Amino acid sequence: MTSPNNIKVVIAHDIMGRLMIQCTREPGLVHIIESPLGFDGNEFYFENWEKLKGCTYFEVTCCFDNDVPIGVKKASGYIDVNLTND
Repeated sequence: MTSPNNIKVVIAHDIMGRLMIQCTREPGLVHIIESPLGFDGNEFYFENWEKLKGCTYFEVTCCFDNDVPIGVKKASGYIDVNLTND
């Protein structure tokens, strides 16, 4: 979820076409692009951890060794991402 002030229009077919052409010109580029844009192994989960209630976002990020918290789902249902560390 983003605020109305942060919406960006993406023309997917234009970007994909350019990426396909560039990948034919640069061997190995497809492997670099596939990592952040592919879906293999990239998953999002919502969990409720009672012990993290009242912690700062920085404290929450320090509680996970193999995972990366990216945001907070508030009781209202609003999902807040890209938080500061305070």
